[in-house]
Amino acid sequence: MGQYTPGVITGKPLGGGGSLGRTEATGYGVIYTVREAMKHLGLDSTKCVAAIQGFGNVAQYAAIGFIEQLGGKVICVSYWDRDDRCSYTVSKEGGIDPRYLMSITDQYGSINKAKAAAEGYVIEDGGEWIKKEADVLIPAALEGQINAETVALVHPRVKLVAEGANGPTTPEADEVFKSRGVFMIPDFLCNAGGVTVSYFESVQNDMNYYWTKDEALQRLDSKITIAFNGVLDMSIKQNAYMRDAAYMVAIDRVVKGMQLRGWV
Repeated sequence: MGQYTPGVITGKPLGGGGSLGRTEATGYGVIYTVREAMKHLGLDSTKCVAAIQGFGNVAQYAAIGFIEQLGGKVICVSYWDRDDRCSYTVSKEGGIDPRYLMSITDQYGSINKAKAAAEGYVIEDGGEWIKKEADVLIPAALEGQINAETVALVHPRVKLVAEGANGPTTPEADEVFKSRGVFMIPDFLCNAGGVTVSYFESVQNDMNYYWTKDEALQRLDSKITIAFNGVLDMSIKQNAYMRDAAYMVAIDRVVKGMQLRGWV
């Protein structure tokens, strides 16, 4: 009682003990896993195209990371329009500029359609993102968006799905991806960057020593890469789908922890 424990709450502003890099963490974490998956699949990221659902925090930094870190192209993003009360897909043939789109996006995530159109962007129905010819799909908005019906709309070119959102792919869609040989990065691995940097924030609070943004993101990269390769190793050893392999790794760690404590 009476102790000063700022690490109990994370996601704080910098002046209150927050961590640099927290804003970018979830989206960049998605890109770190995409990078490792591309290495495994033998894909040249500079020749790859991504289609992204959403344009909130995760999608924004996933788009930036895909372009600036991997050298790829993002063909589209989608967003919810507060005025029209519906979603739109915003695309550009040569690839979008996420930093420009962020500059014309309000605090609630709605892109200014008129300004986007004036810059040559095409405004389409919100569901069009899933139909785009791309190598990578990054659903980074809503649950259940790739399901038994919509999975049929996924372009045959797609080789990799990275779940930036929580639960965007249903079990029925998973079965289709398995049959097509599409590589899946499951949500609780793919979008773990944010909670990882929240843990880093708690660590920094305990030390009362704070890292630079580069230090925080480098540590995130290391943690996410190790986690991805642990799941990939399990997938290869057990000939398991990546989602199943991720559960195997998680359950195995819980069992070992219980054994070390003498609980089982």
